[in-house]
Amino acid sequence: MTETHGFGATWPLTGRGTELEQFAAALDDTSLGAFLIFGPPGAGRSRLAAECRRRAADAGHPVSVARATAAAARVPLGALAHLLPPDVSAKRPVQLYALASAHLPRSAAPRSRPVLCVDDLHLLDTASTVLVRQLMDAGRVFVLGTVRSDVHGTPGVAATAVMAEQDSVRRVDLAPLDEARTATLLRDVLGQPVTGKAVGRLHQLSGGMPLPLRELVRAALAQSTLTSDGTVWDLTSPDIPLTPHLAGRLRAQLRTGCPSRKLEVLAACGPCPLAYVLEHLDHEELTELERTGLVAVTRDGRRTTVRLAQPLHTIVLQRDMPEVRGRRLLLHYLAWIEEQGFRRSGDRGLRAALTLRATGQSLPGAVAEAVRHAADLEDLDRARQLLESVPHAQRDYEALHLLGQALFRAGDCTRAEWALAQAADLAEDEREVRDTLAARVQNFVYGLGDATERCDAAIEECGPRVTTALGRAELSLLRGAAAFGAGEFRRTLDLCTAFERSRAPLEPAPAPLVVRAKLLEALALACLGRADEAVAAAHAAAETPVPVPVRDPYAAVTAAVARDTVLVNALTAAGRLREALTYGTRTRGGRRPFDPYESRWLAMALGRAALAGGRLEEARLLFAEVVRATRTQRAALFTEALFLQAAAAAQQGDLEAATSALDEGRRAAPPGAAAPDHAFGAAWTAACRGEVGRARNLLAAAAEQARRLGHTWRESVLLTDLVRLGGAATAAPRLSEIAAELPEPGHQARSALARAWRDRDPDRLLELADRFHACGADLLAAEAASTAAASLRTQGRERRARAAARTASAFLDRCQGALTPVLRVAHSATRLSERETEVALLASRGVSNKQMGADLHISLRTVENHLNRIYHKLGIDGRKDLAAALRPTGPDP
Repeated sequence: MTETHGFGATWPLTGRGTELEQFAAALDDTSLGAFLIFGPPGAGRSRLAAECRRRAADAGHPVSVARATAAAARVPLGALAHLLPPDVSAKRPVQLYALASAHLPRSAAPRSRPVLCVDDLHLLDTASTVLVRQLMDAGRVFVLGTVRSDVHGTPGVAATAVMAEQDSVRRVDLAPLDEARTATLLRDVLGQPVTGKAVGRLHQLSGGMPLPLRELVRAALAQSTLTSDGTVWDLTSPDIPLTPHLAGRLRAQLRTGCPSRKLEVLAACGPCPLAYVLEHLDHEELTELERTGLVAVTRDGRRTTVRLAQPLHTIVLQRDMPEVRGRRLLLHYLAWIEEQGFRRSGDRGLRAALTLRATGQSLPGAVAEAVRHAADLEDLDRARQLLESVPHAQRDYEALHLLGQALFRAGDCTRAEWALAQAADLAEDEREVRDTLAARVQNFVYGLGDATERCDAAIEECGPRVTTALGRAELSLLRGAAAFGAGEFRRTLDLCTAFERSRAPLEPAPAPLVVRAKLLEALALACLGRADEAVAAAHAAAETPVPVPVRDPYAAVTAAVARDTVLVNALTAAGRLREALTYGTRTRGGRRPFDPYESRWLAMALGRAALAGGRLEEARLLFAEVVRATRTQRAALFTEALFLQAAAAAQQGDLEAATSALDEGRRAAPPGAAAPDHAFGAAWTAACRGEVGRARNLLAAAAEQARRLGHTWRESVLLTDLVRLGGAATAAPRLSEIAAELPEPGHQARSALARAWRDRDPDRLLELADRFHACGADLLAAEAASTAAASLRTQGRERRARAAARTASAFLDRCQGALTPVLRVAHSATRLSERETEVALLASRGVSNKQMGADLHISLRTVENHLNRIYHKLGIDGRKDLAAALRPTGPDP
């Protein structure tokens, strides 16, 4: 835990701002006499009431506090006894009211009134309830009360319900926190961001209730299930132990409904058909359980199913249940399923999955059915566990092929290749050969990052076993995937075209193959800089329905994630960053917490869009999630995510984090690797250190490398960053060539920006800043507007310069702490030469004159001369004023 919010302290109140505003308004409204907070257990009723009390006291209202309990309710006036004079009696109600009213504190300020806070108002005894109502109706107190919304049938509950219906009472109902507010709360408590996967799992288990969430976090920290790598918190396992306190609360909740043994069937077997549940519970018990929120009853067509409403209830019941009883319940349910017959396609998969859980043995030929059932529920961790539990002697082609896919999606790419290679040896027909080869190529390219020798060898090995026209077309597509992994984007596009030609006589073509071809084509087009065509191809893939093949339960999930990832990448390449982020965030938010391996590629695509748009904190979190998820296996994404994380941190001015990520990426990068992204991270880290000249050299070299690879998208981005770091004159000619070759809006805008920056054309820079802001590139827009403001100021157009500075500030507010070199020196760049700017940035970092001379390959005397000119131009006395003079707002008012 952080120093700010330990578990001994009160957690921050997150997501209840609306309710606090409603309380303040109700307290100021003299026509209202009460503010009642309703909510289920764990929703934070008492925590919200405590914050309301504090604010009332701070505003000058005298506050009295009472807590109702079931024990105190056995004694008349028991919960209010400490607030009443000693000689009162519930048997004399008239005197009781008069004495109680006289004993309560009086308001000192004119507009203040006494506030009586009663926690668990519904548990008050009858006399206390009547007294509180009398005091409220007479205007003697303003009642602040909390009420459990899941209890019924007691006199206190009925009286509270009547009270809540009065016009003089303001009622609020606390809903569970949504996932976004859960993420905010966890970040406030832990002091660092929490991965989306961990937030999703904790939100799912807690149901968005703050109290269970607190206990889950406590347990996960104690067991080192929730850990931080210094950048982001993540869960090492989806299984979180329960604290004794939380387990006790859960057991108490379960006891209020019916005996736990009657609910064990749902914990062991659920969700179950209604007909089966009614063999264990009668209608009245089930109705009461549904009303109290312990079970959920859902209808799907003509089938009605019942399940435990809270995942934590399932966990505590399973933990308390003896192993023998759990297996006996599963076997009984299996017998009932057999007796009823298999009426739906998913029933056979359910039967196979339950058999494996109950006996530890799979039914002959039913492994795929069990995995399909888990995949249909998007419980892919369960699917992998089912496959790994299959005895080695029973692992036929189907079991090994599915196990390889499951391991790939879990990120264990080395073991995935081991399983898939065994499956390939057992493949009997061409369909099995092609399916396994496709899975291996996917693992080589996107998992192991080995798209050359091993990938080509696997394809060549399978060539003689593929004889059909459709099979040869698919081999062409797989060669295209290998070429893409090797950076041969033009060859990838040629092979996709060859696939289209070869499949033409085979109409109707299999939908999964068509989608794979379109997605690969979209990726190649995006990398080649043909972004608009890439977006069209990605949309075409997204609009093609993909049925789930019987032999591949993962296909639908894989296709969905791949289509989302490619579309986000294509939109980013086209410069449509706002659209890319909106679409990607929405689709990613709809996925389950522990999603397949490909979702990490979606996180990478979103991270790229966020980085390009200047949403730097968001980008760092997304890259950190990928790093965390791939660190153990050192998969293909690992080093790429580290270098991009370094670039994002450097653009925030966080040199320590940027250097750390860059160093780890360099250590993990394979020998000889020199991808443009590697130089991208190194360049921005150098710029953050103040070595702008070195950063420009790195960017120029990386852009040239991208040009040789034909990676026009990456080349264009690198050249645009070269413009941002003072290399507009170098980058503008090549960006103009790209815009002439590919007349798309994104290339045209980058080329125009380079020319405007080179020419110091403030009016054109401001026009382009608005254009980049409209598509979501807010950091680029802020830098362009800042540079325009500096140019306008040197031209004596002060009024226009102030307007431009305000525009830049508005754009910068969206950029989550951006502090790039151009923002630091934009106001002074028109007065300093490139070398002076570089010396100024290094000096502001505290680099000594001697070290600067060595880094810049100039003499010590030259460094001193540069510094003297800098001080004179900026109107400062020396180094002590340099950092302030280079801040984004500049020294001017």
